Amino acid sequence: MADYVRRLVSGNKARFKDEDMHLELDLAYVTDQVIVMGYPAAGIEGFYRNKREDTKKFLERRHGNNFWVFNFCPMKENSYPPSVFGGRVSRYPFPDHHAPPLAIMPLLAREMRAWLSGSSDRVAVLHCKAGKGRSGTMACTYLLSLDDNLAAPPSERGKETKLLAERKADELMQAVPEDEEDSAAQDDDATDDATGPKTSHKQSLTSILELHTSKRMKASSSPDGKVKQGVSIPSQRRWLHYWSLILAHEAPSNLWPTVTPKPPSPKVRLTEMQVRMREPSTMKMGLVKAANIVMGYTSSKNASISKLANGGKRGGQIWASLARYDDELVDLLERWEAQTRDDSSGHMGRRKAGSEHMGEEELSKVFEDGKWDHKKMVRSFARMGTTEERATTKEGEEKTTVYTLRPLNSDAWSDLRSGLKPSGGEGVQLDGVNIPSSETNSINEVTQTLKGDKGIILDAAREVRIKLYMGQVFMGWFWFIPTFHTAESLGPAKFTLSRKDIDFPLGIGSAILDVEILMEWVSEGEPLQPAARQTSEDALVKGENEPAGLAPMLPLISEPMAPAVEVKQAAED
Repeated sequence: MADYVRRLVSGNKARFKDEDMHLELDLAYVTDQVIVMGYPAAGIEGFYRNKREDTKKFLERRHGNNFWVFNFCPMKENSYPPSVFGGRVSRYPFPDHHAPPLAIMPLLAREMRAWLSGSSDRVAVLHCKAGKGRSGTMACTYLLSLDDNLAAPPSERGKETKLLAERKADELMQAVPEDEEDSAAQDDDATDDATGPKTSHKQSLTSILELHTSKRMKASSSPDGKVKQGVSIPSQRRWLHYWSLILAHEAPSNLWPTVTPKPPSPKVRLTEMQVRMREPSTMKMGLVKAANIVMGYTSSKNASISKLANGGKRGGQIWASLARYDDELVDLLERWEAQTRDDSSGHMGRRKAGSEHMGEEELSKVFEDGKWDHKKMVRSFARMGTTEERATTKEGEEKTTVYTLRPLNSDAWSDLRSGLKPSGGEGVQLDGVNIPSSETNSINEVTQTLKGDKGIILDAAREVRIKLYMGQVFMGWFWFIPTFHTAESLGPAKFTLSRKDIDFPLGIGSAILDVEILMEWVSEGEPLQPAARQTSEDALVKGENEPAGLAPMLPLISEPMAPAVEVKQAAED
């Protein structure tokens, strides 16, 4: 019975059967030395995930002491003591469904190389919660850094899945199936804009993604032979593209400069964002309105606020929240990236000998005490919203609407924040629903905004997450790093993400056609948009988080269960 439940939870992922030990685990050998698996759970969770004692038994019987575990779960999500695996555990945590801080990728690749190069008998065991997105992203991070042929797994390790070499490369690069209408509507080079220029490294990236998918996912039983992707979240795939550019020495020169002293961080101004959508179905718009009503946000006495929170009479004002990883954490990771970089070899995937210590600091202890991941790792710092009437055009029988989002100054955000409460002044409480709190900052934070409406100043070499809402309903999000999409000149730049380049565009988000981001370089003297800080008092205020919980998910009830659950989790991170 337990194995049956575990198979259901594994879904489309391949499972490994060891006949000698009578074990079946949510686990796969991607190569002879790289294993990815689901979380090794204990207690009730072990009933539907890998049992911790079974995982330990499997690894010790097959590999003795020649295995090292790499755990990507934040402590606030899942944790276990390193002693479970004899102390051979390294942690590189980042939230579920997210792209990681970019500097984690070289740090992970370098440690894996250092461990695996010690003996051909050694293996690296990578896991997150489901053993697919985060662990797959980081497995591909390491594999991309190799400069020799990959070692294929022994035949008995790979018999659960067949190499699907005939699968088309462009199919592998599609994170979300594209509707025929999207094909006609979107610009031919939208995907290139979203990921950067086509270069020789793309074939290597495609091959690595194909290898991971063929090993981690079950072979398709459908007539068309399509297989679910191993790394399927567009932002995680975008990060792998960035990493492949770094390895090929084709990344922007202002990313992680090696000169001393380190020059000031380059800055860009995000001036505008345009969200182009086709008209949603009547049912989905009805669910959007229902979600807003349930959350109690539509009762504002201020008509302009009500329009934003309720979606307006014609059904749809769009706004966005901008966030990034904790600044101190990223600064620390980037210092360690520079410290461990082997400049003599010019290979970004190799660790410099003897670089594991920096003064009294030790690389292996960066995440040891949970300082960075026992609470939220992503912090909001700005909002954008519609400040004018949207433009609607009609192409044949279909209406297309363009929403122009610009930065909300302090007054506009104050109005919006007021509109996120019912008229009684207290937040809506869903005490009967066991839903984790939002990963984003409390709306009660002090959000500092620049004077005027010229734009939001961003560190061009830092990650940004933009989360889209219609009223209070989650539509999707995406991560990007501006410098990879902005030519190194002083002129304005723009890039376009199609719907398939956006993470979790289900429910009302499925009506998105594309998102266009406009940016321009700014002088060194411009102040960076600061991330707001959350006090312990703020964290205790119920109902003042950015939309989270049950109500924003109402428009997803018409979606398949598994994607809808993922969207609910993503919206709360």
